[in-house]
Amino acid sequence: VIIRPGPFLGVKSRNGAADIELNQGDIIGGGISRDELAGVVVGALLSEKKGGTVEVYRTQTRQKIQPEFDSLSGNEATSNSYVGLFQNIKSD
Repeated sequence: VIIRPGPFLGVKSRNGAADIELNQGDIIGGGISRDELAGVVVGALLSEKKGGTVEVYRTQTRQKIQPEFDSLSGNEATSNSYVGLFQNIKSD
């Protein structure tokens, strides 16, 4: 799995995976803290998913990458666990 984080935030996680969103398609992005990114990486390894590329960010920082893109891509993935974030990730 290729994980593409948004800009790093200077504050630590408050709610762990519950604050994180994964997306596919290079349409939506946003910021994430280093400890959240570490959790996402471990979640990806434990999920054993292969062949997907995801953008990862806090749901509160969600923004479209280009002005002409929609605010939601339809590929948003959320979960209360870092492993659960990868449950429905599609291969590229």
